[in-house]
Amino acid sequence: LKQRLAQMPAAGGSSTRKDSLIATINGYLLSDALSALVGRLSELDTDAVAETVHNWHGQFDAVGFQAKYGRLPSHFTRDPYDFYGRRAAAPLPSLLQVLFYNKRIPDDLATHLARLLPAPPELRVPTLDDDQLPQVIVRSEDDEPEPLRRAETEIMVQQELPALLRLIAQGGLAVGAKTGLPSAAAVRRIESVLLNGDWYGEDDDDDSPRWAGGPIRPIRAFAWPLLLQVGGLAKIEGSKLGLTAKGKKALSQPLREGVKELYERWQRKGAPDELRRVDLIKGQTSKGVRLSAPIDRRLVIEDALLACCTLGKWLSVDDLFRQMKVEGHRFEVAGNPWKLYLVDANYGSLGYDGGDDFETLEARYTLVYLFEYLATLGMIDVAYSLPYGARPDYTDRWGTDELEFLSRYDGLRYLRLTALGAYCLGLSDTYTPSLAERPPLLRVESGLSLALLRPAEPAEQLQLEQIATPLAPDRWGLNSEAILARGADADERDRIRQFIESSLEGDLPAELSDLLDGIDERATALTDAGRARLLQCRDAALAILFSSDPATAAHCSRVGERHLCIADKKLAAFRKGVTKLGFVLPELAP
Repeated sequence: LKQRLAQMPAAGGSSTRKDSLIATINGYLLSDALSALVGRLSELDTDAVAETVHNWHGQFDAVGFQAKYGRLPSHFTRDPYDFYGRRAAAPLPSLLQVLFYNKRIPDDLATHLARLLPAPPELRVPTLDDDQLPQVIVRSEDDEPEPLRRAETEIMVQQELPALLRLIAQGGLAVGAKTGLPSAAAVRRIESVLLNGDWYGEDDDDDSPRWAGGPIRPIRAFAWPLLLQVGGLAKIEGSKLGLTAKGKKALSQPLREGVKELYERWQRKGAPDELRRVDLIKGQTSKGVRLSAPIDRRLVIEDALLACCTLGKWLSVDDLFRQMKVEGHRFEVAGNPWKLYLVDANYGSLGYDGGDDFETLEARYTLVYLFEYLATLGMIDVAYSLPYGARPDYTDRWGTDELEFLSRYDGLRYLRLTALGAYCLGLSDTYTPSLAERPPLLRVESGLSLALLRPAEPAEQLQLEQIATPLAPDRWGLNSEAILARGADADERDRIRQFIESSLEGDLPAELSDLLDGIDERATALTDAGRARLLQCRDAALAILFSSDPATAAHCSRVGERHLCIADKKLAAFRKGVTKLGFVLPELAP
């Protein structure tokens, strides 16, 4: 109290009693004299007070302030145990110690200060157009420049979602019977139908040992099976994934509805927790760690995207994190961070941060969610580099000297909200797909053979394999039997015709049109009329009686000389008619 009173030379009073000191300080701070004290504050101290009373409800946010202003006032960096500033390196007491009490400004004082100080300006971060995005990333003077990779994800998901559903329909994806996680073989199969492959290829993975960070792939190939299972489009059947009725229907639905539902279902029920993918953060399953519900974190990230992203504009991930800190888009990852650690449970515990380290937990979780799930769904475009050395914010921690990265997602540099993302987030009521302009894939030649005009993309290759047989490296032959077998479903027939028409150079030739029309006719020649019973009469006379008498004729059909066919739905009526004619229909086997 004496130290605080010494900062107020005009306060007066000479008593050293505690109650008298409190009354003097109280009277000074709640009087017009407060304006003189505010006028003595440095610019940085003034910003700290203004942010606290106008934006942070009286509680100083050190992480948010550092993100916005780049440094902290000395009052919040001095040694809390050096009460009198006697240590040589300790700064002199700040005027802020008069206003802040345990990083908080009392409500009555905050009201007075809010009238004296204008609200601080909002944080402004730059957004970039395509031509403003850097072409290369340079980590340090000793490193070679690395090209910045860029992916427009809307085009990717348009091809990948239907291709993966068809792949699952073929029974080609093995997953864990309990976990639903894809096997190594399933990951390779998924990568084969991803447009341009996964974010990182085999050449990008330097086979780092586990202590150095480990492998950097898969990412999208890991996410897709989980998204489809949580979204109800696929389910585990033994050791493989199978399509659900909803999944079969999704092949004919507009893409926007399928992606939006996958996003909403993942947000509510997605498992496993994305934090598990940052496998260098240990202790996630330890007793007492009290991890927060993933949905709570995902909702905060959604709010941050809604507040920070502009449709069609690139935003630096670092600037997104700055805005999350400044605007209060924060979430708790663990109720007891002392249980989480890097390298060693004692020396590397995350509890030493006191909950103020955004980069290790909140930022790493956000990177997984953005790079592995939202980008996979086509909601954000991404620009990225290799993760090695991309975010060295963990290197001052004990035991991390030899880690090349903290997570495989560290290379995400920029993101851009897509039109599909805006629709899924509720920013837009409509969505018009942006279709990629591609040259024709096929030309019909003699004998209905198909000549490839360019390399087939993965989804196109999968479709070709289902309806045609390879004849040569660049030539395929239509397989009418395969088309007919797949054409039992009317929607699948439409998809096959649409694929052929959209892939051809020029119009559909008459010969090929006749082939597809003939398949339509043969596929609809037979109709399922439902289950029925076949009854055998003792002689032909009884068969004639039951098939001609008004009591039973309407409910059965004569088959051959002594047999009657009765539809299951007419069985009860037929039984009544038989009784009227003086006969008994015995109990039928189930």
